[in-house]
Amino acid sequence: MKIPRQLPLKQIRKNCIDCCCGQVKAIRFCSSTECQLWCLRFGKFPRTVLKAQGKEWEQLFDKGNFEKGGKFSPEKEIDEYRL
Repeated sequence: MKIPRQLPLKQIRKNCIDCCCGQVKAIRFCSSTECQLWCLRFGKFPRTVLKAQGKEWEQLFDKGNFEKGGKFSPEKEIDEYRL
């Protein structure tokens, strides 16, 4: 029996989905900035995400936006964000 090969970035994405209890939209606003895999939570390199989605997504890679009192801090509701 062959085990299907998975790319490391796809495994990171699966780990993030598992960490966020299966809520894919919650990954975008993950506040665990100390996690080693935080910048790779989309399953792609940050520059690839920015090229595909545009410059407005740059703020999703700024850890300061996810700290307490920041733009996407955990105390705010995810539904408020329009990205």
